[in-house]
Amino acid sequence: MSGFDQLVTFVRVADIDRSSAFYGGVLGLELVRDQGACRIFRVSGDGFLGVCVATEPFEPDDRVILTLVADDIAGWGERLAAAAVTIEKPPTDYPEFEITHLFARDPDGYLVEIQRFWEHLG
Repeated sequence: MSGFDQLVTFVRVADIDRSSAFYGGVLGLELVRDQGACRIFRVSGDGFLGVCVATEPFEPDDRVILTLVADDIAGWGERLAAAAVTIEKPPTDYPEFEITHLFARDPDGYLVEIQRFWEHLG
């Protein structure tokens, strides 16, 4: 048995076009597969995010945080604000974890964190 090749995280959404506009347009993620009711975006390398139309009503769960790692947290804050995205927490240093991050909400209310590690992982 070999290890894992890729990571895909899926979230349920109410409106796939609205979510695609957020993840593909506002965040600039590349759409790599359109399966109709699900669309998969490349976050980086072999890491992907899938959005799928919910078949029943749902409430986003704050136990789930979609964290995207980038260098320019302030720039992302400006880009999200310009796109009228709800910012839950502006760019903030968090010395305890040696990160700078911000929190925003996607169109379905999921918590999206954009984070910079002060020392790169791996």
